[in-house]
Amino acid sequence: MPKVSVIVPVYNTEKYLPACLDSVLDQSLRDLEIICVDDCSPDRCGEIIDEYAARDSRVKTIHLQENRRQGYGRNLGMNRATGKYLYFLDSDDTIVPTALEELVQSADRENLDAVFFDGKTTFENEELKSIFAPPISLRKGVYREEACLGKELLDEFIRQNEWTCYPQRTFWRREYLLEEGIRYPEACEHEDEFFTFAGLLAAKRARYVRKQLFTLRARENSVMTSEPAPKNFHGYLMNYYYMTEFVTERNLCVSGAQINIARMFERATTLYLKLKDAFELGESFRRLPDKTVYRYFMSYIMMEYGENGLYAMDPETLEHIRKYRVAYVYGVGLTALRVCRKLERHGVLIGGFLTKESKDAPTVLLGRSVSGIDEVSLPNDAVVVVATKVAFWEDARDLLEKRNVHCTFHRKM
Repeated sequence: MPKVSVIVPVYNTEKYLPACLDSVLDQSLRDLEIICVDDCSPDRCGEIIDEYAARDSRVKTIHLQENRRQGYGRNLGMNRATGKYLYFLDSDDTIVPTALEELVQSADRENLDAVFFDGKTTFENEELKSIFAPPISLRKGVYREEACLGKELLDEFIRQNEWTCYPQRTFWRREYLLEEGIRYPEACEHEDEFFTFAGLLAAKRARYVRKQLFTLRARENSVMTSEPAPKNFHGYLMNYYYMTEFVTERNLCVSGAQINIARMFERATTLYLKLKDAFELGESFRRLPDKTVYRYFMSYIMMEYGENGLYAMDPETLEHIRKYRVAYVYGVGLTALRVCRKLERHGVLIGGFLTKESKDAPTVLLGRSVSGIDEVSLPNDAVVVVATKVAFWEDARDLLEKRNVHCTFHRKM
């Protein structure tokens, strides 16, 4: 069993592929395998990986008969991998000569499920450099120098605004991923958003290592530099759905997870509003589960951006809410959803939804957990925004005053 299996999905990168493969084969750690998945590439990529396989037995090749996207290729590579650890590298990127050796040492020493590290960016031309801020850099935040629960590390990344989902920036224990059943979504773009999020969130032992061990190539016509299209909207919305299902099923609705899920929904909404007049966006949602997600999304759009425009909020109420560190929304109806989204737009941290009884309520709304008022311990620096019909206000006031909870009442303008 090799120490590391490096999985490289390959598509239309013949100009950069040799440098990528050379950077892996020239590693100081020799005990490795490279699994190259040719995603029916239209250029010479298939021939190039076969040439490398003929020269070095550590290179394994898989040739697909039709294009299946990166998620499928990475999952197929995982199925074939035999290494103790997994590393996913894109075919136009490279890693430094000691990267895998250093990562194995860290993972072995602390028995880690996941190792996160840093990289740097090279730009193909000056125009790209002027348009795109470096997406990969050395994190500047303060992080513990020891192993911790993955959900704790995710919270640290999110809190310091340094969370990224790049698979080239992560290193995994293969048995951990298999045991947890963590896979890439195969039927949408931005599949790394879910995989990296879920992989870290479920990890029992994770660690951030402050080292730049790989180089991302910013080039023309890549996923990062291409103009947004319907497939991107579809990808963000489906990742929102997958993330919500994951945290609900595994009871992992921690603060960092909730914030990242909300950001995913915001990306989908932003792209929808940008593209809706130029494309028939619903055509991207062909599979039955996708259609259901799209239908609920459109219900939200009609609720939020209907003929009356954005849902308004009393400025005095908003100013009062902002005095507290976190806000909880009391209610699970349309008004509560509108209030949550409005508060998010004004930078208010939402702790979750509250209801009189959670038995008949959904478990998660907009990526936030739903709890009964008697089931949750609210911090002293929290405020509860009552977002129900006026007829229910007195009932809500009685419940909250019994708990000595700060509260305010939403009044629709």
